[in-house]
This record gives sequence, structure tokens and C-alpha cells, in this order.
Amino acid sequence: MPLRLGRRPGSPYLWVSGTVRGQRLRESTGTDDPALAEEYRSKREADLYRAAVHGARPQVAFAAAAESYIVNSGPHSPATLARLRRLLIAIGPKAQVAEIDQQRIDVVAAKLLRLTSGQATRLREVTTPIRAILTHAARRGWCDMPNFEAPAASPPRTEWLTPAEADAVAQNAAPHLQPLVLFLIGTGARLGEALALEWPDVDLTHARARLRDTKNGADRNLELCPRVVAALSRLQHRIGHVFRTRAGRRYEPRLEQGGGQIKTAWATALRRAGLSKRAITPHTCRHTWATWHAAIHRDPQLLRHEGGWSSLALVDRYAHLAPRTMAAEMEAWRLGALAKSDTQISNSGKMAM
Repeated sequence: MPLRLGRRPGSPYLWVSGTVRGQRLRESTGTDDPALAEEYRSKREADLYRAAVHGARPQVAFAAAAESYIVNSGPHSPATLARLRRLLIAIGPKAQVAEIDQQRIDVVAAKLLRLTSGQATRLREVTTPIRAILTHAARRGWCDMPNFEAPAASPPRTEWLTPAEADAVAQNAAPHLQPLVLFLIGTGARLGEALALEWPDVDLTHARARLRDTKNGADRNLELCPRVVAALSRLQHRIGHVFRTRAGRRYEPRLEQGGGQIKTAWATALRRAGLSKRAITPHTCRHTWATWHAAIHRDPQLLRHEGGWSSLALVDRYAHLAPRTMAAEMEAWRLGALAKSDTQISNSGKMAM
């Protein structure tokens, strides 16, 4: 049965389906233009025929395979799409799927990652997404199934802040950064999620906020503790993005990981707080929130749900990081009882750029 074009409920694109020489196919063309879709259908039918008769695989660019993967296996979060864009730039537009081997993985990792990056970062940023694309390509007869090295990542060391340390970071942050720091610690939001937050998704009256297009692709509701509500209430603007630069502009999305948008101001806050020698990043605020949540509520399922994790295995490590005796101090921070003034900045040093 030759390949045919048709529609699929919920998809804006035309789909191609059918069987050629015993090879079944059902995939999106990636377009709603009938002429372009027909061109795609004709080429895929010819590719399948040649592969069946001559045993020859079609030459498919990695970029084309990535596009097919994105269209057919979505939806994908903005973070995943950004990661894939970085990989496509590093691999280049001319590379074929059959050319992606372990050596190419090593080259791409050297381009994208720091020398100090661990195995977990390499797996997340390079090996795993490339393997997913090549597995997608292999199921369509474009290449062999990928077989890359997957060394076990070393056990992660989870940095987190005590309430006193969290207070020190917030008190020593520049005025434009302070509300963001309090929000990150008080809600467990990822930095990218927080910077994308807009005022229509914030309800200060009922102490709630909604994060759109989170890492797992779903929206997530947040409960805002009193200290976060107070910090947001002091912001002068009520339209557009909630968190803004010192110049009053929205933060531009960044492809790189590690809090690049606030790197300088964050480093200055840590230095003033006396914490610059520790490996503390904006993502440490999420670990801090989770650690406090585990100590206060002792409910892993609730932590998994409110933090937006996919499994309990991802939150288990937080349950034993903080002593139970610190729970009252953590709750006091959330209520704002520890804060001398969230609007005062340390007199030492100049404000962060």
C-alpha cells in the first residue's frame, strides 16, 4: 500500500502513513502545506523502496532527524528545545545521522561543556538528547541504533542553604535581584521558570502563582509564602514580566545553563554574604526549598507534586539533608520573621552590575 497523506486529530500538520515493501510508516510531515507535504511523502516512499530493494539506507541529515524527532515525539519543554538547538549548532547542518558516533559525541561535549563539567551534565546536555534523536532515526531505518558510552555519574552533592544563609544571600542582593532570590528560595522555581513569570499568572490576594511551560512541559501552581508575597507586593510594576534587570527590562532567555542572566549580581551577593567559596548557584535555591519542604512537612509525595518532579526517586535525597530541629527556623524564614529588612542592602561593596 503506497504512502498517503492525511490529518491527525490535534496536529496542525499533514501526516504520511502506509506500508512500502512491508515497511510501515506513520509520521508527521512537519508542514500543513499540501505541496510540501506531497514532496515529503514522495521522498519517504522512495527512500523506503530503495532500502527494501537494495538494502541501502537514505542519507538523512542529523538536523532533519532532529526536526522529525521534535515534531513526532513532542510536546517538548522550552529547556529541551533550547538544548536541542545548541546541539544542532555544535554538530552542524551537514552531518548525517550515520556519522554520529562516540568520537562525535566527545567533540560536541568539548564544544558545549566546561572542562570541569561532570558526567551527569554530559549525559543531560549531550549524550541523552543525541541518543534520543538517533533512536528516533533508527526506528525509521535511517541509521543503526545508537550505542554510546554511558559512564555512571558520580553521586550528586546537593548544596542547600540554611535559613540564616538564605537570609544573608537575600539581604546582600542588589535591589533588583532581591525579589527574585526570595521567590526562588520560597517557591523552588527554576530560574528560567521564574524569569518567564508574568503578572497575569500571579495572584497576590490568594498567594498563588502559575508557572507556564515548565521543564516537564506542564504548568505548575505555586503557593507563595508570606515573605514572597511581601517581596512581590513591593514591586512597582504590575504588567509584563515580574522580574526585571536593574535597567527595568525583562531578562532575555539564555541557551546556556547555570544562571547566566544573573551571574554577576548573584556572585556579588554570595561574596557579600561570605558564601563565595561554596558551589552555590541559583539552582541551589530549588534544592534549598525542597530541603526545607522535606524538613517541615515530612511528606515526599507532596514534595514531588509541588516541586514538579516525575518520581519519588528524584526527591528522596532531600528528606535527610536537614535536621528536624531546624524546621521551626525554616518556617520563620518563610513568614519573614528572620528578615531585618528585605529592602536594605549591605553597605559593603558596590551594587552588582
